[in-house]
Amino acid sequence: MRQTKLVALWAPAFLLVALSAGPASAQAITPASDTARFVFDTALLLAGGLAALFFVFAFGLRDVGLARLHNTSAVCLRMMGVVAVTAVAFWLSGYNLIHLIEEGGLLGEFQIWRPNDDDPLGVGYSSSIHWFYQLGPAVMAAAIVSSAVSERVRLGSFLIFTLALGGLIFPIIAGWSWGGGYLDTAWSFYDFGGAGVIHVTGGAAALAAAFVVGPRPGKYVRGEVRNMSSDALPLTAFGAGLIWVSMLVVMASRVQSFSTIEAAISIGTIMVTSLMAASGAILSALFLTQLVYKRIGLVTVSCAAVGGLVSIAADPLHPSMWQALMIGAVGGIIVTVAPPFLNRFKIDDAGLVVPTHLFCGGWGVIVVAWTHPDAWFVGQIVGVIAIAGFASFLSLLFWIALKYTFGARLRPTVERSAEVEEGE
Repeated sequence: MRQTKLVALWAPAFLLVALSAGPASAQAITPASDTARFVFDTALLLAGGLAALFFVFAFGLRDVGLARLHNTSAVCLRMMGVVAVTAVAFWLSGYNLIHLIEEGGLLGEFQIWRPNDDDPLGVGYSSSIHWFYQLGPAVMAAAIVSSAVSERVRLGSFLIFTLALGGLIFPIIAGWSWGGGYLDTAWSFYDFGGAGVIHVTGGAAALAAAFVVGPRPGKYVRGEVRNMSSDALPLTAFGAGLIWVSMLVVMASRVQSFSTIEAAISIGTIMVTSLMAASGAILSALFLTQLVYKRIGLVTVSCAAVGGLVSIAADPLHPSMWQALMIGAVGGIIVTVAPPFLNRFKIDDAGLVVPTHLFCGGWGVIVVAWTHPDAWFVGQIVGVIAIAGFASFLSLLFWIALKYTFGARLRPTVERSAEVEEGE
């Protein structure tokens, strides 16, 4: 009883002190020290690099769910090889092709990357962590290509192309935008989270690869398009969810600072608008698949979730909530209606990455002019055309060279007939 009376007497006093101290405490917030800034900003870049690697293996899990059982080991091997080969290529030339480009230039310098931490506080982050962070988008682009040619390409041939993508094709494109090169300077091209640099590049390279490598055996038989999905589609949905999470972190890390109030607010904005875009894409895909195909397709909806994030990636900071929802909804429509168009030309995109990344990425880059006050349609359209054209053309050259150099070795030497596969 005595303790209850004491609480009743002292509680109002504590409440009064807390209320009076609240505003004063808020006003007393001071900026982070240089050391704290260095640690927090480096930690954010580390998180972004790890999330990009997580994206690759989540993509692998998704493709395992789509592939038939006898091809799942090859899917896993490709994803492991993607990381290893891209890391070597990025060390040999990729990083400096991005960051040693002249302002407004087209090509950086072919130099091996070396860590330089002579002035860590002046730079603001560890040079090695920055290299690791910049490697992430290159690895993501290579994983996108791997998904498109799943189940019918030799590991060696694919890794040779991955070396070119990670050490040449992707870094040149990234330098145009993120390195202060031609697109950034001449056209004011804006691509905050990589809708163009990562996803249009990866999607365009995937389209070229699928065109040259050709379809899976039994995919197109006597004018019919045969469904070649496996019975492990829950893995596909789970993998798409992990891709969703990893892309949120990758886009948030593009702020490249987590040591100021403004940066923290920006990261929160990115999370919310990206979530709304993915939600819009899922809802539009659910509605459209039911309306057009009279069924709800798990693969289509899973890809739509990723397509919504790709659609908002170029500018997740400026759209309002309803704009983010609409941008993502259009991405869901693209993912739903585009695959039959590709099948008409017998382009076998095993992972549906061309509509999810190339088409949604292009849409996301162009729509930036609607949401960003300083972006303009002409510059965004020129950026999409330049990125898609360069990535697809150079990728086409490499794949044709591989085809005529290795011949039958571009694909597995023993391919089962359509009748055998259909009976499995």
